[in-house]
Amino acid sequence: MRPGGGKLKGGAYERKICKWLSLWFTENERDDVFFRSASSGAMATQRFKKGKKTSGQQGDITSTDIEGIRFINKFSIELKSYKDFSLDFLVYKNKSLIHDWWNQCKGDAERESKSPLLIIKKNSRPEIIIFRCFLYTQIFEEYFGFIEFEKYIKGFINEDAVIIMKLSDFFEYINPVALKTIIK
Repeated sequence: MRPGGGKLKGGAYERKICKWLSLWFTENERDDVFFRSASSGAMATQRFKKGKKTSGQQGDITSTDIEGIRFINKFSIELKSYKDFSLDFLVYKNKSLIHDWWNQCKGDAERESKSPLLIIKKNSRPEIIIFRCFLYTQIFEEYFGFIEFEKYIKGFINEDAVIIMKLSDFFEYINPVALKTIIK
């Protein structure tokens, strides 16, 4: 990859996911509710280091419309697109890139009392979303029922119990209309 190509690829990936999230959240009515946060969240991180808060800029995605503000106030979303990474840490308990990505996502979320959502993509594979089991057992399961067993994996990243599933399955599982009533 040529110099700077990773930033271009990452920006394009972030725009694609923002469009998908917007379409899902608005039931295919709008593709512009979510967009990349300032400097992909770096502005919020730098301001945090100086003891300052930056509303709505944690993680990689923010809301560009009032319709998405409640979602962004509840979740901090980190996006990663890499040529290659492995989920074998779930079996072998070895350290992987995903551990670092989760720590970043979790740190951004916890600074603002949000729930972390990590969306990752490996070349030639569908997107995966990772979120805490607590979110599933305490909120999602109550409102949306059980996830079909073949559609997710439970595991641990560092000390956090997590659910890992394809993003497309998450979009099918979580009804955005019902979610909007939950995240008031």
